[in-house]
Order: sequence, then C-alpha cells, then structure tokens
Amino acid sequence: MKFSLLLASLAPLAMALPAGSLVARSCPANALSCSSNAGDSCCSPTNGILILVQQWVPGYGPSDAFTMHGLWPDTCNGGQTGSTGCDSTRSYSNVGSIIQSYNSTLYDNMNTYWPSDAGANTNFWTHEWDKHGTCVSTLAPKCYANYQQYEDVNDYFSTALGLRAQYDLYNALSTAGITPGSSTDIGTFSQALQTAFGVVPKVDCSSGTLSEVWLYFNVQNTNTFVPIDAIGSNTCTGSVNYPTK
Repeated sequence: MKFSLLLASLAPLAMALPAGSLVARSCPANALSCSSNAGDSCCSPTNGILILVQQWVPGYGPSDAFTMHGLWPDTCNGGQTGSTGCDSTRSYSNVGSIIQSYNSTLYDNMNTYWPSDAGANTNFWTHEWDKHGTCVSTLAPKCYANYQQYEDVNDYFSTALGLRAQYDLYNALSTAGITPGSSTDIGTFSQALQTAFGVVPKVDCSSGTLSEVWLYFNVQNTNTFVPIDAIGSNTCTGSVNYPTK
C-alpha cells in the first residue's frame, strides 16, 4: 500500500510495503505536501491536502460506526481538483468489479463501511475513484517500480478505509459521552473530536442534523498522513442532532 497512517498521537503507524513497490527516487528528507520541501509528484501528493470525509446516515452501515464518503485530494490552497478527475486513462466504469477481483476482503469491507445511500455501491465507488482517486499523484503508475494494473485503485480504497478505522469518530464521541440519540452544542461536539485527534474538524449538518465530519491532512514521505486543522468551516450551528441509526 502506498499510503500509511498517522496515529492520533502523531506517531507513525508502520505498514509494510510490498518489496520493490516503490520507485527509487531522489526525494527530500521528510518531504511534506504543500511545503517548500514537497519534492516531485511521487514524493508527496501534488494536490497536497487530503480530506477524510465520513458520514452519518441512518439506515446505512453499522449502528456504531460512521461510514465513508471519500478521501479527497484538494489543492494546497484548499481548492477542489475538478469534477472529471485528473487522469482519464485511469477512469473506470466498474470499480466494484475491479476491487472484488483484486482484493475480495477489501470489497467486503467496502460494502460494510462505504455503502451508497443513493444508488448502487459500485457506482458510488466508481465516482469516488474517477473524481478523487485519480488526483492522488503518488498513486500514479509511474510511482511504482513494478506496477500491476489496478494496484493504485486497491491502494486508494485500502488507505481510505484504514484512515476511517484509525480516526474512529464514533468511539471518539462516545468517549466524550456523546452518543446517538443526543443533541449536543456544536462547540462541545467539535471539541470532543479535537481532543481525540488533536486538530480542529469540520462538522456538517443538514437542518441541524449531523451529516458529515471532515478531517484534513498533509502527507509526508508519500505514505504518512499528518493531521492539520480544518480549512473549511462548520455548517452546524447551535445544537447538533446526532440521530440513532
């Protein structure tokens, strides 16, 4: 896997990379996206702010877990990368089938933790890959020494689910005494997540009801996610209704 995670304590979580999977490159020491020390597009993502977007949708996913919306690379000034993705040669129409054939365990986990609330799961995943996954420059085939077809697709979704598990919103909120069925002041709600993860999140609501939480990262040395404070502002105001599933 080309990405690994950073623990909430900011200590890197070691994840083994397949032997020979990375091209030997002349990257700056501790290359960091969105910095003068970023290096080339394989050293750290060119679109160097990565946003982990988790959603809370009653009726979808486990009752004790947030599910995935996406892992979105943004430009270093917080701009979106566009609606058509960044590499049309790697845009696919059948991402569900690709993942099922390449990594059946990942496919099962995605059905659990990345369900669509507006159509077939595979259509949702295809959209996320084509629009966002193709914009993660460190997953370009040229950045692999021995690239295998669809390895980048597997790495993108594996990384996203790994981050979702690492940044477990449900457990963070539960630890602070905030559980589904409650209504909590947005300041208290946001502070619970900031205490857990050390950075300010972005909390989104629809008509006062919780819908999503966004966590922002820079990427160090192609494979370590470094949490940073949210660039966007909360859309929740007053009390946040956190419904049961």
